[in-house]
Amino acid sequence: MSEDEQDAVKSKKPRGMAAFTAVWAGQVVSVLGSAMTIFALMLWAWTITGEATALALLGFFHAAPLLLMLPIAGAIVDRLNKKTAMILSDLAAGLGTVVMLILYTSNVLEIWHVYLIAIFVGAFGAFQWPAYSSAITVMVDKKHYARASGMVSLVGSISGILVPSSRPCCW
Repeated sequence: MSEDEQDAVKSKKPRGMAAFTAVWAGQVVSVLGSAMTIFALMLWAWTITGEATALALLGFFHAAPLLLMLPIAGAIVDRLNKKTAMILSDLAAGLGTVVMLILYTSNVLEIWHVYLIAIFVGAFGAFQWPAYSSAITVMVDKKHYARASGMVSLVGSISGILVPSSRPCCW
């Protein structure tokens, strides 16, 4: 492909605020889906065990790897392609959800499965926020930083409003 053809292909890709808005819309869907999954898992765990301990452990097994990985995740994301880091993190969350769905529809899902998947998703989730938040400076012109930052803040708020008992940016 000649240099002119490559430039023509590049010019068709969305840039600036348009590209960021597309990524942002994907994150809205991802965060809403994740928050709904958390809520459903909390209801399922309560129904199966009848104990608040199961709910606390679900939160712990998600948050612990997230908190342990965050310090190194930021450094790793700085060296990686931001898009790749976001895609891998979202794929891990999606994979965890699909595995739980398969186990649930097979009537073999147990609470320890959910804990293991929460650990897996939490570890990969640590890469999501640094990649997404740093995408602002990579994709958006300085004049749009305030708007983009507001949109990032709105993602967490949307899930908090639309999904009962959800926690922003978790899962």
